[in-house]
Amino acid sequence: MKTKETKINYYSILKRLYKTKKQEENEEVYFEEIFNKLEKIKKQSKANRTYDLKGDKFCLLDSVSFKADYCFGYFKSARNEFRPNLIDRKTLKERNNPKAKSEGDIEKTHFLIKRDSTGEIILFLEHNHGGITINNFINYLQKYSKDLDVKDNKPNRYKLVFSIIAKHNFLTELEHMQRAKIAEVYIDKQLLGNEALNFSERFVSIKQEIKLIAKADLKSDLTNFGVDLFNKLNGKKHYGINRIRIYGEDENGNNTYIDTNFMGRNDFINANLDDDTGEIISEDFFKNLILIAEEF
Repeated sequence: MKTKETKINYYSILKRLYKTKKQEENEEVYFEEIFNKLEKIKKQSKANRTYDLKGDKFCLLDSVSFKADYCFGYFKSARNEFRPNLIDRKTLKERNNPKAKSEGDIEKTHFLIKRDSTGEIILFLEHNHGGITINNFINYLQKYSKDLDVKDNKPNRYKLVFSIIAKHNFLTELEHMQRAKIAEVYIDKQLLGNEALNFSERFVSIKQEIKLIAKADLKSDLTNFGVDLFNKLNGKKHYGINRIRIYGEDENGNNTYIDTNFMGRNDFINANLDDDTGEIISEDFFKNLILIAEEF
């Protein structure tokens, strides 16, 4: 059986709530209702859940299955209005393409969405040149999510956004950031009782980890601060730092973040292909995708 090495990209899915007059900036929250929204979208007819893309392409959510804290499925997409002649690999003879101009070759793009222990919504998306992109995924989800909100008389003053989750060497990914904006430092609560802070012992009811947030001033950068934090996390002396997450922009201006808990993750699945159609066998692919998500 032939196989294909398929890349998996990781994203965090957020809902950006538009600010009110009393707020200085927009608020971003986890898109917790994503499972409910996908379930409702899938119940619609194929025609009602088909979405037009650029370049005579279209897509639809074709399959989705739900478990306790995750779901997985795939989108189908195709490009119509493209009907070149066919050429035989063995004889090099050409013939007219029998498909209609409204038909296109199906491309499947597999995904898995997981809610982690903190409530964060993490998307594991197959990288498929002929399929849908992360922007297609987000635009599709936002369109149908807002349509459902209107139908259910719920507020829809928000925008769905994503952050790329970088996965390799922490310092290398940090250096590749165009600008590091926010640093979240997770420290042991015992630091509240050290000589510097000298809090009372009445913090037993506080969670084991405390999150400290540092934000860069306008146009400034937290890269050097992030390097110092990472060196303290990995140094011989224990400073009480358990985890670091840094938000910023990559070289293309996309929102991204790096997290010491996510470094060194598996990026590829060696996918089995159908002998007849050459497509990825979805059932086998999902088994590997679930394993990656469980280890994340």
